[in-house]
Amino acid sequence: MNDDKKIKTQRQTKTRTTKIIMSAAAIMTVVASAAMILGIQAQMLQHVFAQSTGSSNGTATTGGAAASNPVMVNPSQTTNKEFWINTVHLDGATSLHAAVANPLSAQNTPLHPAEVPPANSTIPTGGGFRIVLPNKVGSWDFRSFTFAPDQIVVNQGDKVTLHFIGVLGVHHIITVTGVGTFALHRGEIHTVSFIANSPGSIRFWCSLHLPNMVGEILVLPKSV
Repeated sequence: MNDDKKIKTQRQTKTRTTKIIMSAAAIMTVVASAAMILGIQAQMLQHVFAQSTGSSNGTATTGGAAASNPVMVNPSQTTNKEFWINTVHLDGATSLHAAVANPLSAQNTPLHPAEVPPANSTIPTGGGFRIVLPNKVGSWDFRSFTFAPDQIVVNQGDKVTLHFIGVLGVHHIITVTGVGTFALHRGEIHTVSFIANSPGSIRFWCSLHLPNMVGEILVLPKSV
């Protein structure tokens, strides 16, 4: 009888142990599955985040490769083109004396060496280039007139509007090929408009500051 009880007790203990092991295995399976699901979700979130942050400039961002990815830009399809063109001049200010700060020059560090105007100037005539002779303290200047911008690109058939702005230079006489000639003073704005009917080049220039104060409008042919 005692032997029967021992056998029964052993069977019950074995059954309970088996159930505990099966329960533990089931729990481990659930934990592993949950970890796998969370890992996949984390990867998906990282991917979505990368796409969302990269889409702000039109490209997907992946680590340090973002800088090398080109940005795709859709060009404007408008046929109305408007430009603001400044009349300016560039100045190379210097001095007869070495190591003297020139109040007309932004380049005073390091200080200029001593420079003298060329005895025989090679600059072309026409007013576009000018040497301002030394003043009483020895400062002098080399000047070059220009337009900014001096080249514009449009398409055949565009309506082109040009605003000429008198910024530098007291007086200009400006001509736009096929449009007309007008005077422009400092502080004034003169506007011209036209239709770019034919492909090719349309020039504009200041007759008082040739040969360098010249600009160009490049008209691209209409696509077939």
